[in-house]
Amino acid sequence: MDTTSRSLKLAIQCALLAGAGFATTTPAQAQDPSIQEIVVTGSRIRRVNDETASPVQVVDRADIERTGATNIADVIRTVIQADNQGSIPTAATGGFAAGSAAISLRGLGVNSTLVLVNGRRMATYGLADDGVRTFVDLNSIPFDAVERVEVLKDGGSAIYGSDAVAGVVNIILREKFDGVAVSAESGITQRGDGESYRLSVMGGSTGDRYSTYAAVEGLREGEIAQGDRGGFLGTHDLRSFGFFDNRLGAPAAGRGNFSPGIPSFAASTPYGSVRVPGGTLEQRINLLPCPETSSATGMCVFDTIDYVQIAPEVERLNALARGSLSFTDSLEGYAELGYFTSHVTAIGTPGTVSDGGVYNPADPASPVVHTTVLPADHPDNPTGVNRTLSLLTTALGGRNGETESEVFRGIVGLRGELNEAWEWDVGAGYIDSKLTDTRTGYVRHSVLQAAIDSGEFRIDPSLNSKALLGAISPTLEREATSSVMMMDARISGSLLDLPGGALGVAFGSEWRREEVDTPPLPFTDLGDIIGLGYSAYSKERKVYAGYTEVDAPVTSWLGLNAALRYDHYDDYGSSTTPKLGVTLKPISQLLLRGTYQEAFRAPGPAESGNSASFGFTNIGILTIGNPDLQPEEAKAYTLGVVYEPLDGTSVSVDYYRIDRENEIVSADQALVVGDLPTNGEPNSQRPGLLPNSALYYDEFGDLATISAPYVNANETVTDGLDFDLRQRFELGGAGALTAALVWTHVLNYERDAGGRTLEYVGTHGPYVLSAAGGTPADRGRLQLTWDYGDLSITGAVSYVSSMEMIDHKGETLVDNEDGTYVTTTGEGAYVVADPNGKVCGVYNPDGTVLNNCKVDSFTSVDLRATYLYGKAWEFNASVKNLLDEKPPFDPYTYGGLNYNPVFHQQGAIGRAFSVGLRYSFQ
Repeated sequence: MDTTSRSLKLAIQCALLAGAGFATTTPAQAQDPSIQEIVVTGSRIRRVNDETASPVQVVDRADIERTGATNIADVIRTVIQADNQGSIPTAATGGFAAGSAAISLRGLGVNSTLVLVNGRRMATYGLADDGVRTFVDLNSIPFDAVERVEVLKDGGSAIYGSDAVAGVVNIILREKFDGVAVSAESGITQRGDGESYRLSVMGGSTGDRYSTYAAVEGLREGEIAQGDRGGFLGTHDLRSFGFFDNRLGAPAAGRGNFSPGIPSFAASTPYGSVRVPGGTLEQRINLLPCPETSSATGMCVFDTIDYVQIAPEVERLNALARGSLSFTDSLEGYAELGYFTSHVTAIGTPGTVSDGGVYNPADPASPVVHTTVLPADHPDNPTGVNRTLSLLTTALGGRNGETESEVFRGIVGLRGELNEAWEWDVGAGYIDSKLTDTRTGYVRHSVLQAAIDSGEFRIDPSLNSKALLGAISPTLEREATSSVMMMDARISGSLLDLPGGALGVAFGSEWRREEVDTPPLPFTDLGDIIGLGYSAYSKERKVYAGYTEVDAPVTSWLGLNAALRYDHYDDYGSSTTPKLGVTLKPISQLLLRGTYQEAFRAPGPAESGNSASFGFTNIGILTIGNPDLQPEEAKAYTLGVVYEPLDGTSVSVDYYRIDRENEIVSADQALVVGDLPTNGEPNSQRPGLLPNSALYYDEFGDLATISAPYVNANETVTDGLDFDLRQRFELGGAGALTAALVWTHVLNYERDAGGRTLEYVGTHGPYVLSAAGGTPADRGRLQLTWDYGDLSITGAVSYVSSMEMIDHKGETLVDNEDGTYVTTTGEGAYVVADPNGKVCGVYNPDGTVLNNCKVDSFTSVDLRATYLYGKAWEFNASVKNLLDEKPPFDPYTYGGLNYNPVFHQQGAIGRAFSVGLRYSFQ
């Protein structure tokens, strides 16, 4: 090596060592001096090191336990900073998938991140996110049986097929376990709620020819009621926080209020109200006395905060048995059996009876209007004329949901060696997921109206019998199922020796049958449940696939990797996805790497199957499955560097870019209608301007419903940087200190929708995706672990950057000079009713955010300590959110009330403690 290169190397080492002193995330793994062949996620070829062209983050068992989490979902969300907008938090209680958890790498949605267990697929959860995006529930993975989690951050369709657009999460279970281990853990928040209990038992044995173990674990977590928290978390009245009083009956202002001259308010309270004769919608009178009225509206006010949860009540049971038997030195059989069950109880706010309508999916031309009439002769009607009734149905309790989920997983296989250079694996599996979705507290409109017409139903809840309330609000239940049957075979080995090592190749084939059936909730197909739209889908399809991979260490410093996969679906057709990777190692401490690959996501069952979902605005919107959909397609690029100047020091920086096109979205209703007349023959229909679309006209010939299919339309481009810095310091007699930093910075997240390119980085958008979590530009985690003999203490700092309260950058306002503003794109009116109040959601024309509205950054600190006593006992204690940081105020997300559960859940929970012990013996 010449003098110049030595000087450059020394300069780089000094610079990186200076930075490593404040680095942190998951601690670096200890280097094993023995040479072992391993298979890394994103490849099917065994190799003697894990230095692949693709960026892969590995979270081993020690890293998992240092997080203090009690489920794999929380581990991934804590450690993997590439998780972003569109993920489903474990404690989510709203939406379509309460109690489940899913990850959304790069913010591209839960259906664009592939989740595997031991390299094989799982069945999807019984309910889809927002009724359309199917995903694997991470809670169904047995926690103590997990050996490590590998996250491939550059996609993986060339190896794994559909859904691996943004990346792959591969959860690797333990191969073997000797002895018996019993662990117990209990936790509670500082405020005395959210109590949790976890018990796990695992036992196994390994012999010369066999290995077997079984694990059983149970978990119970108590609910956390939001009304028990203070500040903006514990109320709908946000006036003291610079916003508006959002209690029912109080004057409302903000986006969507088009009547600046008249106080607008949500009129449905438990005390009932009707319009005064000849009055406007806002001019009403109360039907029952109430403890508090609004001075602005004269109406009763009511806060539904006691019906809001930060976390639901959860019970889970997970069991796993795994074994292998060697028939000969080169032939082994293996099997896995897994069972998971969970019960989640989530509460919601009571239902409302008010003006408004929903439409009839069974007969789109016959809308079912949910305007509830209080007849003139009803004993509770003080006006003497028929009036529309507004009422909050607290007598029925909240609109609550219970989900019971069961997952069965069975895998059998044979594997062996042909010779020292070649190995093979043949397996088959069946995974079955069943979910029972039960809802209570919802109102069947036709029964309620009949009871009002007869005078049997009274506004005073004490006058209504239990039998009547049961008839008005029946229990709604459905059973959703999802299953995957699969077979696969693969063979890998080396063909010849190259200057840099053996030329590795792999060949594989797969077959699977996917079945999904999610029926509608009762009476929603008739449009008879107030506040519940229609959603149902079913699909069966078969998939055949074949792939090949080549890994060529051309020289000691140049490596090439290529893969190609062909998938054939019996519904839409075929996809072929290639991948090319390159590694350069000019010196032993420096690795340069890059990849290019193509990826795809096959249309989901709610998008292309026998499906429909029904929403309602001023007309009915029926979105139906489209069997002619084509898959979403993506091109992904990565370019990175890994530098290891000294033992125990590692620094990596990776750039990523994903271009996804042909995205599947619901069709724009304006394109369906176009210049077609909005009036037609009574009770008729005509084709819309898009394929498989239609317009339905009611008995008066007015447009009642637009039926529009899912279509391939939008395009999204996102790119950013992943940083990973790790350093281990030997402290002599004081032990050792391990530091790690993982950071993801999003440079761009752009979506082309309808000819407009929208930028979402640092904003609350895309608002329509999952819980409207937003797209923060930065997420990071700094972790320090001090090991001293049998004592280990880990401290971690997690950070999420701030977001502006806008859907996308560039949205501006026009002043109407009448107290209202409207966006330049016509996306609703904004009323400034109080000059001191904040109206968030757009930019001023000069580019500043209106009233400087933003969601602040959030930083939390966790602490965990473990102590080994002898060879059998381990004690641990953890504190989550050590500094009791409150979540940033966020009134715009619909995943939580006044805070963002996607990124700030621990802030809403507050400081929480847990203690545990583990006893193991052989």
